[in-house]
Amino acid sequence: MIDQPRASRLAKEGFDCWQSGQLEQAVTLYVEALSFADPKHYALSDYHGEFAGVLSALGRFSEAGEQYKAALSVQLAQDEDDFSSGVVVARYFLAQHYLQQNQPEVALETVAPSLKEGVSLEWILRLINAYALKDLGRANEALLEARRTLALAPSDEKREELTRSLTEKLGEIHG
Repeated sequence: MIDQPRASRLAKEGFDCWQSGQLEQAVTLYVEALSFADPKHYALSDYHGEFAGVLSALGRFSEAGEQYKAALSVQLAQDEDDFSSGVVVARYFLAQHYLQQNQPEVALETVAPSLKEGVSLEWILRLINAYALKDLGRANEALLEARRTLALAPSDEKREELTRSLTEKLGEIHG
């Protein structure tokens, strides 16, 4: 039975539990929230993505992957556009999950449909590519993607943060 106000309340409680470290309680709340959620509600993708984060924190990676996939599927159905910010972000989180599961090829495949020059948030997709290419032993391509990521960073502060992260993972990225 759809009860969106209830679903929204439960998802908020689940999020609060997640943030306070009450992960098992968060799982219960997200399961219940999803059972009441309107399948066309704008926040449904967020519920799945947040739930995936909880499951990942618990080490339940297979289930987390299913929730990240559901978040992307819902966002694609709602936006009907591979290049919308919502779809790009959903792809980013799913691809990040694949990187954490040592599946860099799948991470590359995940972001590919939304990657084109000028797309909103292109830099986060380039970041995934840089890490995935490094994991695949394609260091030169990884460095090119790292440089693109930095060139597209939305602010100097973000560029500095990305430089630290990319240098830690890839080594020297300027040259």
